Amino acid sequence: MKTKCSVIVLVLDNRLEDAPEVQKILTEHGCLFKVRLGLPRNHVACTNEGLVILVSEGSEEETAAFLAKLQKFSQVKVNSVDIC
Repeated sequence: MKTKCSVIVLVLDNRLEDAPEVQKILTEHGCLFKVRLGLPRNHVACTNEGLVILVSEGSEEETAAFLAKLQKFSQVKVNSVDIC
């Protein structure tokens, strides 16, 4: 099984609506993540836009399954860059 390392960035355009379900997916795949950082998308602390930065390391299959689950959200943008 090949290991994949990635930096994954999630931009939540409607944090209040999508964050609970996104959180469930993050928890389900929590063993993938070496780093997890959540921030408001701009300088306002209580904004409805969110930014999550992840550093993941795991099997290609688990990483693909995680990313596929996030694709169902129309207001969540997912970007991934492989680093190893």
